[in-house]
Amino acid sequence: MMESKTYVVWTVNLDKKKSRSEGRRIPKRYSVPNVKLQELVEACKRLGLECVKEDKKYPKCWWEESGRIVVPKIESKTKLMIKLAQKISELREEKAKVKEKRAKKETKAKRRR
Repeated sequence: MMESKTYVVWTVNLDKKKSRSEGRRIPKRYSVPNVKLQELVEACKRLGLECVKEDKKYPKCWWEESGRIVVPKIESKTKLMIKLAQKISELREEKAKVKEKRAKKETKAKRRR
């Protein structure tokens, strides 16, 4: 990927628990709490975007676990970050539903015993 035609998106940029001065770049209503780098990569895949995962520390909070991705410029950075946050939210809902189904199956199995 060429440097001039890419965006760097940090996990902090989408984190609802961070303030604007701490690195959040999108409105709170779109952001997601505790964004993980793997979730960001998965959101890119689901949106059909190529991305390069980089395990780096966000300079303002170097002591925290974070990371970043490098994605090609397609639209404005803000729109891209909002789409990524929404996709992460959808992925979390899917995981919650799967966990719920597993829990129901386990309770049914226990009742049969």
